[in-house]
Amino acid sequence: MSACEADCKTVCSFWAPVEANPRCYGEIVLQRLFETHPDVQKLFPKFVDLSKEQLQNNPGVQAHGEIVVCKLTEILKSNGKCKEIIKALAESHAKQHKIPLVNFKIISDVIVTVATEKLDGFGPDAQTALKNVLKTFQIELEVFYDELGFKP
Repeated sequence: MSACEADCKTVCSFWAPVEANPRCYGEIVLQRLFETHPDVQKLFPKFVDLSKEQLQNNPGVQAHGEIVVCKLTEILKSNGKCKEIIKALAESHAKQHKIPLVNFKIISDVIVTVATEKLDGFGPDAQTALKNVLKTFQIELEVFYDELGFKP
């Protein structure tokens, strides 16, 4: 078993609540992202002009958050065999959405924070495993961004 596979398995052992309610956890992640990094909100055209109050219980935020969490769950369950998933994300986020790579680091940090706060028993080992998975994701994403020639 590779280190990435082991890290995926570690995170998955805590991930059932997230997988059972991706809309809720995704909304929490995006709310926290916009709260802690308000400049990132401008990268989401549907949400750019919305106040904090308008973002609360917003169906669009919930739906996008659900997509984020479901994609991360797909990556985790792939046990490190996720190049095609990441390639598709790179293509959409580089070509269509024009999202700089630094923003994946930012949301990754938010995801770790939310998981630590919301998942029972998500201690240092699980946190490190999730950080490792997300770092590997960012490295692979950067490779695909480079192949696409995307340099924001």
